[in-house]
Amino acid sequence: MATSGSDHSLRNHAHRQTLTPLQLVGLLGGTFDPIHCGHLRLAIEMKEQLGLSRVVLIPAHIPPHRDTPQVDAPTRHTLLQAAVEAIPGLEVDDRELQREKASYTIDTLRSLNTEHPGQSYCLLLGMDAFRGLDNWYQWQDILRYCHLGIAQRPGANCPQRGPVAKLLEHSRVTEPKGLTTVPAGRIIIREIPALDISATAIRQNIAKKRNISFLVPPQVQQIIRRKRLYQDAK
Repeated sequence: MATSGSDHSLRNHAHRQTLTPLQLVGLLGGTFDPIHCGHLRLAIEMKEQLGLSRVVLIPAHIPPHRDTPQVDAPTRHTLLQAAVEAIPGLEVDDRELQREKASYTIDTLRSLNTEHPGQSYCLLLGMDAFRGLDNWYQWQDILRYCHLGIAQRPGANCPQRGPVAKLLEHSRVTEPKGLTTVPAGRIIIREIPALDISATAIRQNIAKKRNISFLVPPQVQQIIRRKRLYQDAK
């Protein structure tokens, strides 16, 4: 892939030391079909552990590595807004829902950096997603535009070999302050509590008329009931 002059400048900037600690904004993507307490707890844990100024949840329109969401984009956006409205420091960005194409993370990172050139970002991933990073579109470019914050649940192992393991070895820092001296390019891993909650299981429970209290926020549950969402499990 050819590298433009602007990309070359950004890459140099990503490794430039700064004396003033940078404020970091966390980014958490996903289909959120539906948003659940596991997503929210991950966002809160990583915000607090990494000292993020806020975490922005970015719902995907057409996820390139997953099945098409069961619920349409506007409804998933409504559920997200309801979930975060009472949680300080959590926000929703719908830019990927506005695209009529696959939701590639690299495109989102580039658009954010273009709109807010002085802002630093930390992309939040679970360990499973991180281990498969080399399957992502233009994955080698991601650290030009952000840091990576990896949420490690008990029993989840770091990659031991392959390109992602090499990336981790080269870019890992062990303390959050290591993310604040350069605007991008570093990886940090933080352990978070295990919450065995999945959107698939929630959809199945709804279809079977089971109670999903404490799996999703109450306001999300109310919307699901009112709109009769996820009546057929997928």
